[in-house]
Amino acid sequence: MTVLVVGIILIALLVAVSALQWALRRRQTAKERALPHVAELEVLALTPDEFPSGYHIHYRGPLTNERLAYQTDDEPKVLDELDEVGRVIGYRQAFRSPRSYGELIDVPLNLTLRSSTQQRLVTVDLSLFEDAEGATDFVGEPPPPPDDPNLDNDAADGSIRVSDVGSHELDFADSVRQWSRMQRADEVQRKVEVRWRSGRLGCVVTGDSEPPGGIEAKQICELAQRIQDRIATSPLAQAPATS
Repeated sequence: MTVLVVGIILIALLVAVSALQWALRRRQTAKERALPHVAELEVLALTPDEFPSGYHIHYRGPLTNERLAYQTDDEPKVLDELDEVGRVIGYRQAFRSPRSYGELIDVPLNLTLRSSTQQRLVTVDLSLFEDAEGATDFVGEPPPPPDDPNLDNDAADGSIRVSDVGSHELDFADSVRQWSRMQRADEVQRKVEVRWRSGRLGCVVTGDSEPPGGIEAKQICELAQRIQDRIATSPLAQAPATS
């Protein structure tokens, strides 16, 4: 009987904490949605009809500098870096398959019932900067060197390999890259990333699949093209910053 009571109390506490966290997140997001430019960024992202089929909404809303810096290794340093490049505000859409129930539940699920389930994540990040230079700095990373075919696979356990995706038709993209996490000779996770700048907007669309094979580069490129078609006529991408 004592064990049963303790179990009920623990379950009740877990539910209460989850409900409180949900309420706090909802309140914070509502405040952030009222910030300048958030509504303008939202209409540039994917519409409900364009959401990836078979995915569940993981997050959809504003992405402030504080949110980006939160829980990083050095939050003040990250905030300073974001201020230095002139990042104003962002908007993120994230879609997951299978559905996420929060870290406390996802971890045991992935270790048990979902141990053989493919994990997929599609993310759209649109960031507004004070000027085009800040957006350029955000997306203007030099292309990675080609993967070394002579690399010793045994020495590459746990390494990340980056290569350009050459077969795409995104003339506006600064880079289209594939990131592969390796365990010896095997690729165990793959991310495809499209990065580009349009005026004061820095844009990133990514697809992440573990194990690889659940997301193709073509799918991510098509999503990026849809967003850029909308951005091309946006005042945010063309107008200079206002003082």
